[in-house]
Amino acid sequence: MAHIHIEKAKIGQKQTQLLVIGIFENEQDFVQSKELDPVIYSTIKEIFHNKEFQGTFGSIVIIPTMNKGPMKKIMFIGLGEKEKFTTESARIISGKSALKAKELGIKEIAIFPFSNAEECLLEAISEGINLSLYSFNKYKTINNDEVSFSNKPIHVTILVNSDVTRFQSVVDKASLIVESVNFAREMGNLPPNECSPAQFVSLASSVADRYSLKMRVIERYEMESIGLNGVVAVGNGSNNPPKMVILEYNGNQQDQRPYLLVGKAVTFDTGGISLKPGDKMDEMKFDKCGGCNVVAIMKAVASLKLPLNVVAIIPSVENMPSSNSYRPGDIIRLYNGKTIEVINTDAEGRIILADALAYGIATYHPKVVIDMATLTGACIIALGANVAAMIGTNKELIERLGKISTKTAEKMWELPLYEEFYEQIKSNVADIKNIGGRPGGAITAAAFLSNFTEGIPWIHLDIAGPAWTQDGTHDRSYNPKGATGFGIRSIIKLLMEDNYTPS
Repeated sequence: MAHIHIEKAKIGQKQTQLLVIGIFENEQDFVQSKELDPVIYSTIKEIFHNKEFQGTFGSIVIIPTMNKGPMKKIMFIGLGEKEKFTTESARIISGKSALKAKELGIKEIAIFPFSNAEECLLEAISEGINLSLYSFNKYKTINNDEVSFSNKPIHVTILVNSDVTRFQSVVDKASLIVESVNFAREMGNLPPNECSPAQFVSLASSVADRYSLKMRVIERYEMESIGLNGVVAVGNGSNNPPKMVILEYNGNQQDQRPYLLVGKAVTFDTGGISLKPGDKMDEMKFDKCGGCNVVAIMKAVASLKLPLNVVAIIPSVENMPSSNSYRPGDIIRLYNGKTIEVINTDAEGRIILADALAYGIATYHPKVVIDMATLTGACIIALGANVAAMIGTNKELIERLGKISTKTAEKMWELPLYEEFYEQIKSNVADIKNIGGRPGGAITAAAFLSNFTEGIPWIHLDIAGPAWTQDGTHDRSYNPKGATGFGIRSIIKLLMEDNYTPS
């Protein structure tokens, strides 16, 4: 993480190792460069005149100042066409700037904002810097240069003309949120031998302890006694017993009904008896990303001290084949009394989520329910690797989250939950079955879950595509390889608004 500081200063006055200046495509001059030493100004003017640098998006030119000013180097970075520049552009460009500084071994930089200084722009710059600097190096050798560099924070100054206090507050909040995103990435990237359900509980406990969250863990034998039979069944095939983590944050003392967040944390998914193909099965360590994200959201909510109540429930299992595994053909009675017929044991996520949803609603009577899960490969087929499916029962909530996701560039697309999709999951021997065939697979999974939402306003996010970088993932400077923490920023902003009143 970088330490980001807002400062009121002109570019020619700032003492820094690297001054970063954004230039739009085909700009012939940069007015503020006249504030620099005449020799440097002349060099810049010549570079622009000769079109050695034209401002195409992401292009970079670095000019050593040769001690002709308070900065050691100046980096011009291309912003592309001015009319196409967005906060997402700022996020990507600031990420590229930070990565270039890292490549050069520079630990302190100053950035001149890429457009008129506004809250949304400075927030995006802050996000791009700190998201891009994350790397998963827990298991790299200790003398690795990248590891050594990453352990030392970069200091970043953003230069503005006014409103230093207001902008610093914006940047500080953004940094807290990104810290939570990077925490989720770190959890998501852990290998399965280092993140069993019990180890997942330990990580969640570290957050609860630090931020004084109320935490409860429901163990397998208690699950059996209270009817969480879906979580028990899915976890039965593993020597690592299932767990269900509950985190509570109480920021509103007026007995406000809470938001309920539910996250799927399958710490490794072989598919169980319905075994997956071996190709890319190693990526199934990412099947816990929904649960990791929910823990991270609770971390952010607590660190931001939001004035609302939030409950998180994360069922955590390892889906393994063994003589104790649940089987295709099994019929299981879930927490709310409904029975399900198991057609495929690789459709396990919806089973554990259903139990968690039913338990959470019955216990906490929430005003809103949001679940996050790497639920279906069908979602990736439908929307690709960069877009999450958003399916739910409340149009107002869906529209609000959709607008927020446009600003965060965490792309979400609503899929319809028509009545005919419920026909596909009807069972001849139970109330419903756990898959409805190939057509509309992401939607029938949501239809399955809706049986356990009890009419509470609910959004289901299938993040199977964007939860980690995989085939088809769009290259972004701020998304290093591995878990992405997708959706965390959007949901936190939804909670920060907190202007939903159940009808």
